[in-house]
Amino acid sequence: MRARRNRAFTLVEILIVVVILGILAAVVIPQFVNASDEAQVGNVETQLRTLRTQVQLFRAQSDTNDFPALVEGEDDGAVAWAAMIDEQLLQAAPVNPRTNSSTLTFTEETGVAGMDEAMADGDVGWFFNEETGELWAASFNENYRDPDDEDTGEPWPAGDE
Repeated sequence: MRARRNRAFTLVEILIVVVILGILAAVVIPQFVNASDEAQVGNVETQLRTLRTQVQLFRAQSDTNDFPALVEGEDDGAVAWAAMIDEQLLQAAPVNPRTNSSTLTFTEETGVAGMDEAMADGDVGWFFNEETGELWAASFNENYRDPDDEDTGEPWPAGDE
């Protein structure tokens, strides 16, 4: 009679497969960890471009060449952004995905100083300068991709995340 031969994996073969799977997981998983944050950053960048374009469009369509008169500190973003919603430049109050807020705060700062002020505040959604029409997202560093920016790679607000 023929001896019946068992066909099974040896312990060494199983260990080799487990090690290979561990190496693959170590390579692949870190790529997915930052996917949510990268999507959020892309969302904020797109919203900023859209909002800035709409603010300039509001000004271009205005008889007085003024920027929109937005309302400061309203908990209901629809009230704060009413001027642009009424003109059908926005469908609804924009929500900043970094702070989950549509509230608006006015600032006298311009340029980098305005962006720095916006980056440091995580309680509101947006910062707006009525004089210059500049708009920033709160808790967001727009220059994070610029290697010359000293804030590159720093999460905002500082210490969060």
